[in-house]
Amino acid sequence: MVAPIPDRSTLGAIGFTPELFERCAKELREICNLELVPNESQHLFGVDRFDAMLVALTPPLEDSIGTLSNLHRNHPLVPLLALAEGVDANFATELLKCGAEDFLLLPPSPDALRHKVRRALGEATGPAFDLPEFASFKPLESAANKRHCFRVHIPPDFAVASSFPGPVERALEVKDLSIETENGPGGMQIAADRSTARRLPFDQWSRRREIPVSVQLPSGTPIKAVARLVPGLRCAPDGTIRFAVEYWVTRPAEKERFRRYWVEAQRRARRARK
Repeated sequence: MVAPIPDRSTLGAIGFTPELFERCAKELREICNLELVPNESQHLFGVDRFDAMLVALTPPLEDSIGTLSNLHRNHPLVPLLALAEGVDANFATELLKCGAEDFLLLPPSPDALRHKVRRALGEATGPAFDLPEFASFKPLESAANKRHCFRVHIPPDFAVASSFPGPVERALEVKDLSIETENGPGGMQIAADRSTARRLPFDQWSRRREIPVSVQLPSGTPIKAVARLVPGLRCAPDGTIRFAVEYWVTRPAEKERFRRYWVEAQRRARRARK
């Protein structure tokens, strides 16, 4: 048994045999702590204390996929890394639709395991499907995964502001933020009071026109992005009007700032629930 190290990321492992758990814990000992979770614990609130979950899919696969889907439904902020043996890349693509952050074939390649765990923790970037483990399957359009953006709620003490060109005189409050990964846009859920919302360029956005946006993270200079309205407005409980925009940034350094913010915001949100 690998002894846990304090003050490090802790991952849960569900569906693991003792042999698989020991092997993964040994390979990940330099990165994080790994804790075995009984299958019946999947609905407990304690799952949220993990920074990510490794889910081993075992026969019957239908039951394992149900476990994965339930974990995602009950704990949407916990990244899920699915592991399975003897399945093809098209099956793995379907797992992404069930809430998996990434997929790894069993038996796990040590390098792939470490990379994918770092990716789930926000410490590394890269596609959910990477060579060479899927090379023999020749997956069909596996890169066309629609789950490019992963949303996190903005903690009250870690606020983000956004402003738009035109007559808007003050910054708007950002409620939720999605990280931009691969080729997909990021996203923001923004709130404005009714008087401010009336002055926003919804007429431009409704025609899917792109307009410049300035996003202010808690530190550093504002980030210039291009935004497009996601159809649909809704009234928030606090009386504001909330709307969603897609954003694009092009400079690698700015993408990295969004990524670092998203990781820290997620950690703060999890700590607040403990």
